[in-house]
Amino acid sequence: MIPFEKSGNGVVEPSRVLPLDGEYDVIVAGGGMAGCGAGIAAARAGCKTLIIERESALGGLATVGLVNIPLDFLSGIGAEMFRKLEEVKGLWHRNSDPEKNKLILDRMVRGAGCDVLFHTQVVEAIVKKGAICGVVVESKSGRQAILAKRVIDCSGDGDAAAMAGCDFAAGRPGDGYSQACSLEFRLGGVDWDKYVNSELKASDPRWTATIAKALEAKDLPYEIENHLNWMTHVPGRPEHCGMDEVSICICHSRKCKPLSNRDLTRMYFEGREQADTMWKFIRKHIPGFEKSWLIDTGALLGVRDGRRIAGEYTMTAWDLASGARFDDVVAISHHGYDIHHPTEPGNVKWVEMEIEGKKRPVICSAGGFNTSYFPEGGKAALCDYKGRTGADIKFPEPQFYDIPYRAMTPLKVENLLVAGRCISTTFEAQSGTRLIMLCMAMGEAAGVAMGLSLKQGIAPRKVNRVEIQRAIIANGGDLGQSKRRIPGL
Repeated sequence: MIPFEKSGNGVVEPSRVLPLDGEYDVIVAGGGMAGCGAGIAAARAGCKTLIIERESALGGLATVGLVNIPLDFLSGIGAEMFRKLEEVKGLWHRNSDPEKNKLILDRMVRGAGCDVLFHTQVVEAIVKKGAICGVVVESKSGRQAILAKRVIDCSGDGDAAAMAGCDFAAGRPGDGYSQACSLEFRLGGVDWDKYVNSELKASDPRWTATIAKALEAKDLPYEIENHLNWMTHVPGRPEHCGMDEVSICICHSRKCKPLSNRDLTRMYFEGREQADTMWKFIRKHIPGFEKSWLIDTGALLGVRDGRRIAGEYTMTAWDLASGARFDDVVAISHHGYDIHHPTEPGNVKWVEMEIEGKKRPVICSAGGFNTSYFPEGGKAALCDYKGRTGADIKFPEPQFYDIPYRAMTPLKVENLLVAGRCISTTFEAQSGTRLIMLCMAMGEAAGVAMGLSLKQGIAPRKVNRVEIQRAIIANGGDLGQSKRRIPGL
């Protein structure tokens, strides 16, 4: 009970002593894919590890959010997860079964020896002499403190890092809007064979023309999106009998401020209305979906970007386009720009850069040609990082870019690393560095680094990057070492 005492425009909360709910070597804030990678790696390195997760399951968007399309390079723990999913028929190509993925992650995390707290929110950081030494959590058990020698922030929004005093950026420069946010949904009763063999699938695979016609006929109340972002086939379900199950990404909320609980609430309401609208549109206009039904919407909103924690190095759009190589590489990605437009329909897969004194729309892979929001001059204006267009475009070989350890190392606070979509990047670069399997690889790198930091009794930022890299590779990690030379290895 708090005695009511008002002060200005607020209410006074008296100071109190928080009960201590444990002490750990490593606390991982967030149990999404980055958090699972971090927790498993730290525990396997011999650290007493706790993963704190606000939802009821591990995996974040890949499970609770129905984003069952785990893309990017397979590395270490991520490759292990894929093998285990295949064993239970929970994976088909790059389409996963969210429910089976929850169970696999449960088993992997518990098998590594991690402690886990579900339905628990990190609400404050505990800092001593510039070093984080624990967190404050709130749950059904009340408000408690948990201490740790090291903390890895895998919360997506950099919550623990921001609370500890790290500098950060959020949203695009200017208006601060994040990328559009999506609530995914699943449909059952789909005749997949009919859809795959339809004229629409052949002539309008992204539904662009179909959506435009529906808008003109007023079968859609407004332009929720101008194309189908992705549709996955959920494995382990009945097939070839008109009873297939799919997950769909097409709903988008715009002008988003995902660090506001009021705006998050607005987006959940809007997302469910959009899912209902799009399901009815799909039943009417897409062959094979005539008898489909809406199974569910994601319990977790697809927030693509929140805080970006200021690190020792900030990744830029140029790094992605030029295939940047860093001596302190701890993960790699081939995902290009993918900015779900903050205020208008469409995905932006190019970034305006200055090349030889002129502003040019640069793409960083062939996927950039699939942009649904074009620059002035259209598709023909798109160029590579050297300004080449059309048939002359050439992308760096091999086609990937590095994630440096420094981008995961906050500038200010000691004994802290960040992993996942909250690493140190610009707004444009972050649109590429947020894929599910990359997040898991970054988490694994952070867990490995924390194990070495504790073993050697030094700050995480002082750990020799070669030792981190060797440990990652020894665990089956892919740093592109077979395709190029990494100094020191």
